[in-house]
Amino acid sequence: MKLIRYFSKRVFTPVSTVFAGLYLCISMSGCQWGDEVVALKQQNPDDFMVLFSDTSLVKLSTVALDSVMTGGPDRLLAGRFTDPYLGKMHATTFFQPTFVSSLGIPDLAIYDSLVFKAPFDKYYYGDTTKVMNFSVHALQTDILLKSSYFNFYTTDFDATALGKKSFAPSPTTVTQAVRFKLSDVLGKKIFDQSVANLLTSNEQWMDILKGLMIVSDDKDNGSVIGFKSSNDSTVLELHYHTAEKDGVTRGVGTFKVTASYNQILGDRTGTSLAKLPEYNSRASLSSEQSGNKAFIQEGTGIMMRADFPTVRNLKYVQYSVPNRAFLRVTPLQRSMEYPFTPPPTLHVFLVDKYNQFYKSGGIPIPLSDLAGKAVTGTYINDMINNKQYYLFDVSGQFTTILASASEETNGLMFVSSALSGNSSFPEYNTEFSKGLTRLVVGDQLHPSEPGVKLELYYTTYKAP
Repeated sequence: MKLIRYFSKRVFTPVSTVFAGLYLCISMSGCQWGDEVVALKQQNPDDFMVLFSDTSLVKLSTVALDSVMTGGPDRLLAGRFTDPYLGKMHATTFFQPTFVSSLGIPDLAIYDSLVFKAPFDKYYYGDTTKVMNFSVHALQTDILLKSSYFNFYTTDFDATALGKKSFAPSPTTVTQAVRFKLSDVLGKKIFDQSVANLLTSNEQWMDILKGLMIVSDDKDNGSVIGFKSSNDSTVLELHYHTAEKDGVTRGVGTFKVTASYNQILGDRTGTSLAKLPEYNSRASLSSEQSGNKAFIQEGTGIMMRADFPTVRNLKYVQYSVPNRAFLRVTPLQRSMEYPFTPPPTLHVFLVDKYNQFYKSGGIPIPLSDLAGKAVTGTYINDMINNKQYYLFDVSGQFTTILASASEETNGLMFVSSALSGNSSFPEYNTEFSKGLTRLVVGDQLHPSEPGVKLELYYTTYKAP
């Protein structure tokens, strides 16, 4: 095969350059070894320059979901703290220990105690050096009567606590579990019903106890911690013993947690996000209206949106073609002070002008790089230069904007975790729905710490 092409020194627009390159690649891919390529005139490399720019406009806004699906998590959350940027935060967990089979307590057994045991799952946010004051209450309603639960839901419960516990948590010690000693009145009732063989079904169990909840004291200001919920060691334990000739035999009857949800609420009164509407799907607030800052927060459904309104102008710059583009996001320095650590990774999704996710098969579509891989940004702590930031390859977004004939283009939404494969509730059981980790970023007009910079590399042709 003989490939004959001649490239003249005519003016190359960005679009024509791209198509010329594509045509050349396709043509070359059809050649076999030994084919002759003739009369291919290349441009002088000195006619091209690769330039760098970091002055493009980046617009930030904070977007709030009307609710976050917090049902069926593998983490139970409880605690309370005050965030200097986002206000008073608290989490309360509701769950149901479930009857599986009769406990088989011997007739001569003697009741000892009723205990709820929950191991830590390593998650915490806030100051764990402060003492937390938890109380456990009985639910008045079966939580399985609803099929879905969201962060602002609650369930009626008895005002009188079944048990209380105060402690400074050690949530990273996974071998440690918190043990709540509960009411002996309830424990003795469960024991007596079991011994009398009157506790043989889940319906009979629900007549005794519909569920439990753990709530922190209103005056607490420490942290929110996580307990495992999908673990055989997260159980309600009925302890008893029997006295025999050769000593005391102790026994334990257990009820495993099989249903749960977390309530996660925040009071933004007096904060930069006080104007952000609540319970309004995809409500947004520009960074100019929130103290030149944008925010992300798990649990409460707060996300950060970025738009590049001036990128389209590159279409009309002669002799230039963008190559790669990166978005550098630098959190406010003071916002990362202990105990409020930034998310380890941020994920990027495509949204329309109404802040709705673009979806495929019901699942939000992530931003992809030029190789088709989903874009993420890992928190980088450059200790040598004392810089902390995330870096995102947004070249794919530039390709979309420059190729679009419409003046309306999609924006980029940043969240703290990948979204799940649940098409109805993509946040189901993700870090974004079962934590309170947050991020604060200054926009380009922030008076002391501008936090976003668009780093653009492009090739320009020096016209004769």
